[in-house]
Amino acid sequence: MDSVEQVFKEFNSYPWDSDQAFQEGLGLIQDKQASDNHKNLELLRAKHLYFSKFKQSFDLEAYLHYEAKEQEASFRRMEEYDFDNDTEYTNQLPAIIHNWLEQQSKGLWDKEKLDTEFIKAKAFYYNSQVEKIDLDAYFAWKASLQQNDKVVCPYANLWQNKSKVSPVVQINGTSFVMSDKPKGTGLEILTLSSPKSQNVFFIDRLHELDARLKEGIHDSQVTSFLISTTIADSSADTQTTGTSDTKVVSKGLAYQETSQLVSGSDLRQNSLHKLSDAYMDTVRYLLDPSFSKLTVSISNGQIPLDSVYLLLNFRFMRVITENALLDFQLKVSHAPIPPLLLFSMARTRSKHPLPAGFDLYLSLAAPNHSRLRGPELLRLGLADVFVPEAKLGDAIDIAKKLAVCPAPDTSAAIQLAMAIYHTYAGPNRFSVWEKSIETVFGDPNTFDDLEIRLRQTNNNWSKAILAHWQTLPPVLLRVIFRAVKEASRMDAIEVLNFENKLNAKWRQTEDYRAWLRNQSVWTSEHLEKEVDSYFMALELPASKESVVYKPPQSEEDNMTLCPVTGQKASSGNVCPVASNQNVCPVTGQTSSNGCPVAAAAYQTKQ
Repeated sequence: MDSVEQVFKEFNSYPWDSDQAFQEGLGLIQDKQASDNHKNLELLRAKHLYFSKFKQSFDLEAYLHYEAKEQEASFRRMEEYDFDNDTEYTNQLPAIIHNWLEQQSKGLWDKEKLDTEFIKAKAFYYNSQVEKIDLDAYFAWKASLQQNDKVVCPYANLWQNKSKVSPVVQINGTSFVMSDKPKGTGLEILTLSSPKSQNVFFIDRLHELDARLKEGIHDSQVTSFLISTTIADSSADTQTTGTSDTKVVSKGLAYQETSQLVSGSDLRQNSLHKLSDAYMDTVRYLLDPSFSKLTVSISNGQIPLDSVYLLLNFRFMRVITENALLDFQLKVSHAPIPPLLLFSMARTRSKHPLPAGFDLYLSLAAPNHSRLRGPELLRLGLADVFVPEAKLGDAIDIAKKLAVCPAPDTSAAIQLAMAIYHTYAGPNRFSVWEKSIETVFGDPNTFDDLEIRLRQTNNNWSKAILAHWQTLPPVLLRVIFRAVKEASRMDAIEVLNFENKLNAKWRQTEDYRAWLRNQSVWTSEHLEKEVDSYFMALELPASKESVVYKPPQSEEDNMTLCPVTGQKASSGNVCPVASNQNVCPVTGQTSSNGCPVAAAAYQTKQ
């Protein structure tokens, strides 16, 4: 067999163009009017006849079978070629993608079109720089593979019908912010990775996030950021497919954890205010013009209201899944003032006018009407793109490919990636109450006026709101009513400072101290005077002493660690991605050798 293949190789490498006798004979027999396919077959037969007569005879059918195998082998080599680490290829991509972006004016591409263009770009590069291949034959071969992979059922691709994904073991990473920097120019993925603590934010973690963002801003290789989280899941394994409230993006700021460390009003005030100041400093940086690179945030679970600006910031491209949930329920806590700046963000980003009074309604929301899911977040302008969880890895993968474009193309390129996977999220429940919200909450002069309107409405909706208010401090309700009105006339930084001050003022009240004692006997006299005190200058305790919360160190372990996501396996020699997969379900990273992380890659948590 080896000798036969040797003959075939000699046949393929024979210098046909310089063999004058062959060329003269070919000119006599070739049909000038024949089709290209017919000419190719005629040429092959002529070569076979000539080579068999003057060099070495062989079976033409066997040669055709050999050629088909060799051709497919060359296609496989191209499929396995590491384009990501070929700098010459990656350096050409920005210009190619820029051309693609210009073509979007004729109509937005879908995933199939983008995939096809990537296949073409790789094939043309590979053919010119790595190895000659038959491009027409390759495209036909690739199309046949894709056709075989297509799902027969026309409804199988709906996000509601996604198959159940096996749970991935998620354990604290070596640091809170796990960074996946681009190999060349591109997207830096920052993953908040401490599911054991439900990604709680304390001062050191806020500083760590700040530092990573500032480092990326000054890194010329980083064109953009993607902020995601290793999701904490409080549920047992379930077969149910649908919206889940068990996935948690973060439990929010470590107010309760900090409060439990201290005794005494002054120390608690200083410690909690120091935490809120650190949070507000991070938010101010995100709003500063110097934070100039596009940032995509991924919310695939419940979003904490007390640190919502870190994920649903209006300067971000905010991507949500069917698991996204923002609960606006007003309840007594260490920081009960609602995120007032979020309402300005909503007005800025909403595609359609919002009902008058929506901000007041959400700020004073009752439990049954406070839970905003994907459709409501999109309607209110608090999110931009809905991507089903099952497609999130694919969307991130495409975003990483397109993010090689420098500014000003970066934003358009990543928007294209996310738009390809954007899906209808479903009807929004907020619209059911929009007319009532505008009628009742639109323009009340006082909180008492608002209460009267709700009593006059006298339906289940208004009764639920009034019943909820009966459980809350009357002073706090009136403070929030006034705060919403005043914040609407402030700029962004003023709103942040205002919100922070009101929460600090709350922590100085008798109502707050009653709540700390698990009591619910609220201040009910001199309400107007008590409300006015919130809007006076803030005076913190004279002592500057404070306590900073840090979580207890978890036991050191020696487990396989993914250098991209920080995920670990449940046993020493098992990758967190199943060995029979070649696409990471978290990052979308691919490899031709099974797991995108080398099987021997281990790291002990320091």
